[in-house]
Amino acid sequence: MTTLDTTLAHAASLAGLPAMTPVRLSLVLAGWDPEEAWAALTRGTHPQDPKRRFAAAARTTDPAEVGERYGHSGVQVLLPNQGGYPSGLVGDPGAPAVLFCRGDPSVLEDRPRVAIVGTRSATPYGRQVAADLGRDLASAGVVVVSGLARGIDGAAHAGALGGADGKGAAAPAAVVGTGLDVVYPTSNAKLWEQVATRGVVLSESPLGTEPRPRVFPARNRIIAALCDVVVVVESHHGGGSLYTVEAAARRGIPVAAVPGSVRSRASEGTNGLLVDGCIPVRDATDVLVAVSLARSGRPAPAPAPDTATLVAARGRRSSTTNGSSDGASSVHSGSAVTEAGRSVLAAVDDTPTTFETILLRTGLSIAVAAETCEDLVDTGRLVAGAGWWSKG
Repeated sequence: MTTLDTTLAHAASLAGLPAMTPVRLSLVLAGWDPEEAWAALTRGTHPQDPKRRFAAAARTTDPAEVGERYGHSGVQVLLPNQGGYPSGLVGDPGAPAVLFCRGDPSVLEDRPRVAIVGTRSATPYGRQVAADLGRDLASAGVVVVSGLARGIDGAAHAGALGGADGKGAAAPAAVVGTGLDVVYPTSNAKLWEQVATRGVVLSESPLGTEPRPRVFPARNRIIAALCDVVVVVESHHGGGSLYTVEAAARRGIPVAAVPGSVRSRASEGTNGLLVDGCIPVRDATDVLVAVSLARSGRPAPAPAPDTATLVAARGRRSSTTNGSSDGASSVHSGSAVTEAGRSVLAAVDDTPTTFETILLRTGLSIAVAAETCEDLVDTGRLVAGAGWWSKG
């Protein structure tokens, strides 16, 4: 059994503190060594914890024991300024301050990467297309990235594992929303183990983190940021994969979609993306062309972040469209809201909105945006989750 070094043990301990979200963790570690940040939190003197919400838990946590736990589990801890952290995430506005890993993170380096995402309620058609794309892309040396969920994700990874058998093929990669010791869904346990053994499984959630439905939109930004192209195989109207699409669009990452029957509800989202100008995908060749264009720096089709179909699918700004008040004006008359607060309220949807999306929509600094979100949560105007906010 190995154990983590002191720096990584403190980083893992910070991530595992009760009520510590990815956004708060980024602020706590901004400009701080993990050991220094831990000491400041324990003393109650960290400037990003003026209410001392973490002090009591930090005092009763032994980082050495946490390090032993991670060492025993075989889960690595990756930091942006150290080896192993995926280069595709370095500099990204939503990059996790601490990333957990099972497997070999180097499989993500020096190869093209494609996300294959879609609905959990996939049709036989969708599952077959996802498996075929996964197999053919892996055989062509492309790292297939997905979320190891039911439906399209699982089918794509199953296909990629088959394609990875060939010479020169690429190993698969996954980004999940739970701790790496909590397999979700349990029906994909064997797939998890295969991906971790032959490729890599990543998470920003510390060990022991159980599945919470609203954490997955935040996870999807990592999937998008890692990839050269995002492919949506099937998506219902308002499906969760559209969070990945939006994250990709805001980064200028090309989005492709597999056409489906106009009579299939599972293809409502993907057909809408095609209407918005996304790349049509018939087979792996179409994806490889898009990857080649993306990696050569040539422009490739991508949806605008606020196109009509995405707005309709996500239900964003429906009240504004109907002529009623928007988030900024919905604040009770007479209550004091700063200009930054109004900007944040206008940027947050009724559905979970990730912190990096708030940053990109508002143009605020990380510190100002985070403090504003916390103030709006305290006054009941926003609801906070693990790296996301929604209207209260």
